[in-house]
Amino acid sequence: MKNSRRFFFTLQLSILLLIPGMVHSAEPARALRPMVVNKVDELGLEIWTEADPEWLTDVVHQQGKPIFTAQTPMNTYPPAAMSVVSFPGMAVAESELLEVATSAIHTAARNYQVTEPDLYRIQITPVRYSELHGFEGVFSGVAQGDPVDVKVFIGQKEGKSPVSVQIYTLKGKLPHLSEQIRRSWQHLRYLEAGS
Repeated sequence: MKNSRRFFFTLQLSILLLIPGMVHSAEPARALRPMVVNKVDELGLEIWTEADPEWLTDVVHQQGKPIFTAQTPMNTYPPAAMSVVSFPGMAVAESELLEVATSAIHTAARNYQVTEPDLYRIQITPVRYSELHGFEGVFSGVAQGDPVDVKVFIGQKEGKSPVSVQIYTLKGKLPHLSEQIRRSWQHLRYLEAGS
């Protein structure tokens, strides 16, 4: 009698332990969010942007340098703008990447009217996006008269030229873009020759 109860209890426990696995495996696979794959020959990069709603993209030239831009469409909240710049032909030694990234992030912060004392409060942290490793900083500033939060990443793949990516949105709204940043920046890649 005792053995039959133990067998029955073990059988029930086994069934209970199997049910969550069976339920989990019966769930459909999570649908991937649609993205637009931008192959930007002028930058030598593949850059993914949101497809729903589709971000407005363009390549603009400032002082002869191509810059990929993407921004949310009208009536999207929070509004956001992103830019990507590559530096073909520039070589940055791994040992110098932190210094170069820090300088670039401070320059970007000055462009957003961050004061000199506040520059040195920006935390520069190591990070990896896709095949690029480097450093990023997050800070608050001003763009076109509005208070904004900005995230800047400077990175490279070993043996390749550095890339700068930045995104900004209304102050306090950067966390709302975390998934857009992840989907886009985690797919940032160098174009292969002839692709």
